[in-house]
Amino acid sequence: MECRYNFARATRAILAIILCVGFAVSLLPNVAAAIDCPTRLLPRPAEDYEVTRARLEAAGQWQQTSDPARTPPPDPQLGDTWLWYVWDLGGMPVADLKPCTVRGMGDNCYVVVDDEEWLNGIDQDEVDRIVQHFENQSVGEFPDQGIWDLNTSHFGDPPNPLDGLDRIFLFYYQFNISADGFFWVFDQYPDGSMAWASNEADVVYLATDSGGGGPASDYMLAVAAHEFQHMIHFNQDSNEVAWVDEGLAELAMWLFGHPDNISSFNTNPDNSLLVWNGAWADYIKTYLWTLYFYEQYGGQPSIWNLIHNPANSLLGYQQTLDGEGYVTTTQDVCGDWVTANFLDDTTIPDGQFGYLGDDLPPFTAYRTHSVYPVSASGAVQHYAADYIRLQNVTAAPTITFNGADSRDFRLTLLAIDPDLPTLVQSVPLDDANDGSLTFGAAQGYAQVVMAIANVHASGTGLYNYEITLSPTAVLPTLSALPVLSNHPNPFNPQTAFEFTLPHDAAVRLTLHDARGREVARLVDGSLPTGPHNITWRAGSTPAGVYLGRLMVDGIDVSTVKVTIVK
Repeated sequence: MECRYNFARATRAILAIILCVGFAVSLLPNVAAAIDCPTRLLPRPAEDYEVTRARLEAAGQWQQTSDPARTPPPDPQLGDTWLWYVWDLGGMPVADLKPCTVRGMGDNCYVVVDDEEWLNGIDQDEVDRIVQHFENQSVGEFPDQGIWDLNTSHFGDPPNPLDGLDRIFLFYYQFNISADGFFWVFDQYPDGSMAWASNEADVVYLATDSGGGGPASDYMLAVAAHEFQHMIHFNQDSNEVAWVDEGLAELAMWLFGHPDNISSFNTNPDNSLLVWNGAWADYIKTYLWTLYFYEQYGGQPSIWNLIHNPANSLLGYQQTLDGEGYVTTTQDVCGDWVTANFLDDTTIPDGQFGYLGDDLPPFTAYRTHSVYPVSASGAVQHYAADYIRLQNVTAAPTITFNGADSRDFRLTLLAIDPDLPTLVQSVPLDDANDGSLTFGAAQGYAQVVMAIANVHASGTGLYNYEITLSPTAVLPTLSALPVLSNHPNPFNPQTAFEFTLPHDAAVRLTLHDARGREVARLVDGSLPTGPHNITWRAGSTPAGVYLGRLMVDGIDVSTVKVTIVK
């Protein structure tokens, strides 16, 4: 984020003046739960950075100003003082020139402090701790790496367009607003060349009066990591969309070991991942998406490739998946992510339905049913989710779903019980987003949850559903329910599907593509009690992620995701 900011002190009139394309500002954690309002955006140039630089270079104007009183010297040292633009963001951004002094140095950073704040808002012990953690150590899973190493190894190198210095500046002053820090993109341009002033240095601004425990607290150090990521991201892909950049900045806080507290988004998950309004929930949804992607799809190499990919938004994610060899789509990733947010359980086979790096609070169900049959409808934003809870599931539930034809849905059923293993069942949907499934294995569970994800790139998705219970369904005991698996997975050219029948039964084993269309029928008939091994060759079936579906005596009992690679 360019600024972690509370909108409470800015008027709507001022907001209307300064809103422009850019990255948003956020609420402090201690007010986020109580205030969920729009936040203003810091100004940004309308023209791409590369275009502006080329134009100014052609005119011979890409150079520092000649005033030595207010630009960094060629080799700053401890105790050096010069005039900095100090920004007041309480309304229309206004900069005052004030004397500020280098109070700390590391191999990769200078700590500069507004002279008025020295020994008032920050002291030498705090400066020393800031330098130590920026350079050498963190408080999370990577204790022997500081912010510089964690950020540059995951995101890339910071810019160095004007000051010619290898170190970046961490600039501390009293914000006098409910904010923690920000990255001011105009510092990357020569002063006087744009509509806003520039300190002509690679700098992030951090508050001495933060509510997060002081300028050297673990939280404020994580904010420094967050803002440093914005600086790096600007250097690698200056026009990236806000939700991607914010999610990666949130990941920087996690890498340091002090991520933002998960709240707000979990109580209203129908909040489009792709829409950035700067509310606290927006930071949390982008954090969870980015952490999930990091854990499930390659860690540091994938994050590195994502930030260095010039494509923006979902296309950048898709190209990163493709480049790393993952045969999946962002739509399918979103479907699994929605399930992981509700379950947060990595013990379910393949581990894709939970997080290792954070513990999620419960997610709120949009609606709960306990009397059947029932028919209802709903609407969910793009790249967002509705969770519908079914209680009193005394018999096998049959769920019939009808989604808007113009959208793209993923529907997953979750059977949850304190004494029974959690079950996850994908519902195949056809080209019209229609599908029906009898979740026989879920009868008797404390609850069944419908996780509905609209994975279309834009627009709200309308849907209808019906739920009935089948009192005639007769299934074997839970311990004997058939479980479908396959090996190898991923595979090329063939794989073997395995399951064990507790009794003679009518069996149908089918393979479906990501839209739910049947692409192969492997078994359709009676099979005897015992284990079964069904070999299938992909042949001309395209590479991708498919769903194996096992039905026993007309009831869906198990599914498995299979991946064909070519």
